[in-house]
Amino acid sequence: MKNKKQLIITTLSLAIIIVSAVLSIRYLQVKPVSTATNTKTTETETYTDKELAKKTLTQNTASQTEKSAIEVPRVEPPAKPLEPTPDSTKQTQVRQAVSNEHIYYPLQTANDPGYASNWAIQKVNAPAAWDISTGNGQTVVAVIDTGFALNHDDLKNNWYLNSGENGNTIAGDNCWTGDPQNKATNSCDDDSNGYIDDYRGWNFSIGDNNPQAGRTNAYGVGVSHGTQTAGLVGAAGNNNTGIATINWNTKIMPLQVLSDDGPGYTSNVVAAVYYAVDNGADVINMSIGGSDYDADLKTATDYAYSHNVVVVAAAGNCGTGTEQGCTGLPAGTMGYPALNDHVISVGATTVSDQRASFSSYGPDLDIVAPGSGTINTTTWTPSNGTSLYTSSLSGTSFSSPQVASLVSLIKSIRPSSSADDITALILATSTKLSVMNGLPYTNEYGHGIINSNAALTVAASLNSISSIPKLLQSGGSVTEHRYASTDNLSSGCNTTIGTYCSIWFRDNSNGRERYLPYTLANQQGLTGWSWNGSFIPSSSWTIKAVQGDNRSNSYFLGVK
Repeated sequence: MKNKKQLIITTLSLAIIIVSAVLSIRYLQVKPVSTATNTKTTETETYTDKELAKKTLTQNTASQTEKSAIEVPRVEPPAKPLEPTPDSTKQTQVRQAVSNEHIYYPLQTANDPGYASNWAIQKVNAPAAWDISTGNGQTVVAVIDTGFALNHDDLKNNWYLNSGENGNTIAGDNCWTGDPQNKATNSCDDDSNGYIDDYRGWNFSIGDNNPQAGRTNAYGVGVSHGTQTAGLVGAAGNNNTGIATINWNTKIMPLQVLSDDGPGYTSNVVAAVYYAVDNGADVINMSIGGSDYDADLKTATDYAYSHNVVVVAAAGNCGTGTEQGCTGLPAGTMGYPALNDHVISVGATTVSDQRASFSSYGPDLDIVAPGSGTINTTTWTPSNGTSLYTSSLSGTSFSSPQVASLVSLIKSIRPSSSADDITALILATSTKLSVMNGLPYTNEYGHGIINSNAALTVAASLNSISSIPKLLQSGGSVTEHRYASTDNLSSGCNTTIGTYCSIWFRDNSNGRERYLPYTLANQQGLTGWSWNGSFIPSSSWTIKAVQGDNRSNSYFLGVK
């Protein structure tokens, strides 16, 4: 899916520029909003749960009182990662195996206030999707980030709990001592996963079982970032508290890899990815980024893909090249892990459906989601860790978790689907924005903005399909496995009447992927698309008709 780019430093002066870019820490001004004294309008009508959520979505945020912004000074990262504590033999093993430590940062940028409080959830068509599903409470999204407000009112009931480290020990258990003990606090690795007492996630930055925000620096630059992304992934919905996100009922696995001050390292991020996969995550969200190709992290994200765990990552915040942390980088430069193969990379849009100026872009961008303006989500400060919400946020960091939330909602109705199937459902059901001028893909918007209702509609229909689609023509009347960017081409699918089909393209040289929109087959079982050769960059492509995990034989198309 992604072009594996590795930065080559050719001159000393260029090296200095790039190193300074990597070591620059991005910062964010957050306007926290307390709901401790929130006064909501009393409803006299009665509604179903879904109707109530749709009707009160604005009420739950509109009455929040805005406080002054908090600006945190930039800090330099430590010279090397902190040594882990003896609480995790597995984390120590991963750290020793990592070949080179790269630095990662929370992907943030400046505030861009001024939009209606609930515009983001409407833009992604979530209210309509809630008529299909609001989640089943069984999906798990691992959020790999800074620390978390573990006691926040809108999050505390949605944390993932490790069943192997909860409850009391009994005779025959791995850690039985003769008397029942609480597995969460018995200083023993009850489930033998290499982590002691990891009953609710893990703090890879410190090396223990407490991923609480603010433990090392309550005023650090990244201290609230993890709480904000977690809220956009899975704040509890329809609970008369705070906000609703796309999936009301998913579990969040809190994995801290970045310090309160912002930076984190390859070994911590890699260990967290392996932990997420090995401990039951369905989805991984990484609103973090670095500018260098990282072979160890690539191996980890490939491991996730091979286990059908969907990885979603923020594209980056170098849209103009002048943002903090982007000095010396070309405008639009995307970062890692978003550039890794089999990772869904996410850019940011505004309330007017424009690419946010800071949002990174290019031929490796997959999808966009709201990420600039009045993005309401949970947050944390030293004085309020239970009832605080943002009124304004900007960054691809806050677009990525919305996509992860949608992935988990799809998994709630299609639990056995593969990572490839989920990727197709996200990309091939997106809304094509007007600025895309009718094209199925552009470098600035990827496949378009996520459409929650369309994704769930197609996902639900695929559950009853068992037939294998047949790929019809993919090319043009004068092409035979060859194309030019100026050619007008077409593709077709022959399948069961009234079922959805898409066309999947994969670049054989660098892993980029493209999808034509999921479309219903007509009464003859046929559907087709017309497209221009510029839709797929000049390369060699494998093409298949797809319906979920059912895929046709391959066709190959190469550049003239």
